[in-house]
Formats: sequence, structure tokens, C-alpha cells
Amino acid sequence: MFHKILVAVDGSPTSSRAIDVAVDIAKRYNAKLCLLHAFPHVSDLLGTPEYERLLETRMLIGQSLIEAARTQVGDQADVDVQLLEGPPAQAILRVAEEENFDLIVMGSRGHSTLVGLLLGSVSNTIVQRAHCPVLVVH
Repeated sequence: MFHKILVAVDGSPTSSRAIDVAVDIAKRYNAKLCLLHAFPHVSDLLGTPEYERLLETRMLIGQSLIEAARTQVGDQADVDVQLLEGPPAQAILRVAEEENFDLIVMGSRGHSTLVGLLLGSVSNTIVQRAHCPVLVVH
């Protein structure tokens, strides 16, 4: 039933629980996991002295989150990773559709709680717009 599972990773406790659930599902269905982290655009700072430093910092943080998630998965499942710049909801939806994922697994609330309250949470956006089933882990 599930061959390709996309797991949104942001380093939050619910994200960590979502990884565990995704691993369990992947083991049951012999599915492949893709751990994805998207960080906010820094392109609005293009041309400023801070641009390169901020981009490098966000990429290092993202790589650290991805590596921690990969370590959490261990050798329990086959894993790919993606680190993207862009709004998380749009990045998750785009990758899920373009790469034909069967399932998206994500935490219910990430690190951006205030933004989620003001603009609608990433998980809510994914649930409403995804082309495939979405499992939200609390």
C-alpha cells in the first residue's frame, strides 16, 4: 500500500514522534522514507552582507536536523533526504506531488507556534491540499 513515505522534519518533539511512526509504517510495508526539511527563504536579503551568512546558517541547522532524523531512523528503513529553501507547506506539497509519494507523515505542531496561530499551521495546510494521505502525529 505505501511504497514512498515523505516525513517532514523540523526538530520538534512531534516531528521526532512522526519519524518513529513513519519508521514503523515503512517497516510494515517495506517502504522507502524521505526525510525533508524546508527552511524559510532568505532571498529577500539577496545582495546584503548578511545574505550568505544567514543562508549558510540555515543550511547548517537544516543539515543538523536531517542528520539527527537519519540517526533516529538508523538502519530500520531505506532513507533519502532533502533540504530545501522555501515555505515548508509549499515545499512539502511540491515534493510529495512531483515525486509521487504515497503518504506524508508529520508532527501536529512544529517550532513556529506563533506563526501557526496567525497564519494557519503547516500540518493544517498539508492536510487540506495534499494529493495523498497525510498522517499527523500528536
